[in-house]
Amino acid sequence: MASNEVNMAVGKVSGMFFHAPLTAETTFPAYPGDTLGSEWKEVGFISEEGPTLTPFGSTEKIKAWSKEIVRQFQSEQGKVKATIISTTEESLKTVFGDAISTTPANSDHGKLVEADFSKGPTSTREAFLFVSEDGDDSMMLLCESGIVSEIEDVSFAPTGALAWGITIEGDWKFVKDDGQKA
Repeated sequence: MASNEVNMAVGKVSGMFFHAPLTAETTFPAYPGDTLGSEWKEVGFISEEGPTLTPFGSTEKIKAWSKEIVRQFQSEQGKVKATIISTTEESLKTVFGDAISTTPANSDHGKLVEADFSKGPTSTREAFLFVSEDGDDSMMLLCESGIVSEIEDVSFAPTGALAWGITIEGDWKFVKDDGQKA
């Protein structure tokens, strides 16, 4: 097998995972290499496993009396699971959305970032983007409207990074630029 047939989806060194608010000004990339608008913010590092895509979520099948499937529809959106291993204001905004508040730095402390878990899961819909490369090939997973629907347990172990495992449900699409230009 030629090396250009192997797509290992190795994340870019910087700027692998982004999020953006959903506003009229939000612009979406058409290609993995597009320059992102200023509304897109880098989330931080993702664990070495990378994101995992479940493209379609759940589908419901309608069968005729003959047991033949005559129609099917998607009852749940696709999902991407990823583990963020950066604990920054931007990564916490991604995980907890509208449950984040900040207090400016003063002479007693630096800038404080607080996640208020009493508010429950976020209701903030956002755009999400994962970008990766394999040689000359670039790939992206893009969600133009999604929500963090699950947050895994977080271990505050004395070794290793804090790991924020999330599931994002939304209208995911995959785009690959195979590096061959006309």
